[in-house]
Formats: sequence, C-alpha cells, structure tokens
Amino acid sequence: MDDPEKTLILEDTADKTQKLPRLETNLFKTDAEKKKQDDFRRGQSKILQRLAANAPLTEILERLVLLIEAQSPGMLCSILLLSDDGDHVRHGAAPSLPKEYVAAIDGSAIGPKHGSCGTAMYRGEPIVVTDITVDPLWDDYRELALANGLRACWSTPILSGRGKVLGSFAMYYQEPRTPTGDEADLTEVGTRIAGLAIEHHAAKEILARTQAQLAQASYAADKGKAALSSADEINQQLEAIVMAAKSCLEMLDEDKPEIANFRGPLTNIVTHGRQALDVIARIRSSQN
Repeated sequence: MDDPEKTLILEDTADKTQKLPRLETNLFKTDAEKKKQDDFRRGQSKILQRLAANAPLTEILERLVLLIEAQSPGMLCSILLLSDDGDHVRHGAAPSLPKEYVAAIDGSAIGPKHGSCGTAMYRGEPIVVTDITVDPLWDDYRELALANGLRACWSTPILSGRGKVLGSFAMYYQEPRTPTGDEADLTEVGTRIAGLAIEHHAAKEILARTQAQLAQASYAADKGKAALSSADEINQQLEAIVMAAKSCLEMLDEDKPEIANFRGPLTNIVTHGRQALDVIARIRSSQN
C-alpha cells in the first residue's frame, strides 16, 4: 500500500516541475525587458554626453528622435522649435518623416487650429489627435498629412525650466491610434532632454554674442588707447617744433643774427615734423 504522505510529496514535486518552463519563460521576458530598458538608459546617457560636449543641436535632436522611435515599432517622431518671434515653427529633427512633409511644415504658423504641433505650442498643452481624417484641428493640414501616409499625431509642448514654450515633440502613426502609458513615458523623456538641449544651445548663442560684444568693446578700447598714445606722440613732436620755431624767432630779434645758428632749430623742425607725419600715417594705416 502506498504511503499517503509520500504520494502527496510526489504530486507536489510534479506540480512544481510542470510550472518550471512557464517560470523560465517569464524570467526570459523580464530579462529582455530589462535589457531594453538598460539600452534606453544608455542611449539617453550618450545623448547627454554629446550635449555636454557641445555637439550641434541638430545632432542632439536627431539622436533623441531615433532613440525614442526605436522603443515603439511604427512610431515616427519629430521635434519642432518655436521661432524667435513666437509665431511660427522651425524644423528641429524628423529623420524618419517624409521630406516633403517636413519641408511643408517648416515655417508654418502656430494657432488654435494648426494641426497637433502648432496647436500644442499655441496652447502650451499636449494635443492628442487619434485620427487626422476627422479631427478639425487638422482641417488646414489634412490633405498634406494624408498624402504622406500620416493618420495620427500626438504632440506635447517642450517647455523651458521656467515654463516657456520652446517647441514641440510629436509622435506620428500611419494608422488611427490611441496613446498608451508607454508613449507617455517616452514623451516625458523626449521633451525633457529636448528642452535641455534647446536651452543649452540658446545659452551658447547668448554666450557667443556676449563674447563678440566684449571683444568688440575691448578692440574699441584698445584702439582708443592707441589713439591716445599716438596723440601724445604727435603732441611731443609739435612741442619740439614750436620750441625750435621760437628759438628761430628769438635769434631774428638779435641785431645781427648769424644765419648758421638757424641750422640747428630748423633741422629740429624738419625732424620732428617728419616724426609727426609718420605717426599720422601709422594711424591711417591701422584704420584701413
């Protein structure tokens, strides 16, 4: 007769053994997801390293767009920048979108019904359009979007640290689609890094302009110093000429002036006059 306790142990062991393959599958899936997350973090880190190395803004934004696109098959992303006048969009990065579409959007106005991106920048809030064919926000751009195979577009404004609109980060799909939590997480990463990059680039431009202005001011100051120095030289030569001329006048006041005595003062007049002319010529040469 079988031992009941032994039978229960064997059944329990068999049950656990049957569950092992399913457990291994779950572990494998978790490892794959973990690797994808690690790769995504490394991608972000590399972009930030390039940003710290002062890489061009276009390079940073393109790397960012490609990294985000790689996380969701079928997604096409774009980054648009708000123009300096605050009324238009400028191309930032859209390596996977049709070139005709990118060119047509570049320079378009923002407003309350200007597609997803122009409206998101205008309102300063996310705009989700799940089907471009029926959404009124796309009335003026529907034909362009459909001609390029675009059916859904979700756009989120890129904000500065102080909440100022800098641009927009958009996700496109070629079929009607509703966002999920995954896209929200990706959008947060995209807008955050894009905002850092845009502000960093703007700060570099301000710094470059300031340095240029300081260099110009320094150059003007140096020229002013040089002019003062030259003026001093000319004054010295003129004073010497005046003194020599006075000597000549004093000798002329004598009853019987010796002509030979005029040679020294007159020579000084010629010498100092030439030196004054040389200084003037040097000034003119530096201004050419």
